[in-house]
Amino acid sequence: MCGECSDATEEFADGQLWVLKHYGRNPSHHSFRERITRPWHTWRHE
Repeated sequence: MCGECSDATEEFADGQLWVLKHYGRNPSHHSFRERITRPWHTWRHE
């Protein structure tokens, strides 16, 4: 992995487009990771 990454986005298509463009410029880069952040909320039941 080269260490480059796309900007943070809420749209899946934005990340996918970044991957396709990056791969087009770097054909030897054929493995990518997706990083997802999901907010979790908890509360105490009394």
